[in-house]
Amino acid sequence: MLVYSPKERYTPEQALADKYFDELRDKKTLLPTGRPLPQLFNFTKEEIKASGEYIEAIIPKWYKP
Repeated sequence: MLVYSPKERYTPEQALADKYFDELRDKKTLLPTGRPLPQLFNFTKEEIKASGEYIEAIIPKWYKP
């Protein structure tokens, strides 16, 4: 993500779909306090449309808007 050349850099959609964020897509993940994570997947219709092929990797299948 910190690549100087824009042509070689991840797009925002590629970054969100990266395995680095898989823990946030796990329904069982909790905050260090033991409380549930805040709402993370409440994207607008425009954001979902713009995510293209990566939307399936970004928003987990269990999430229901």
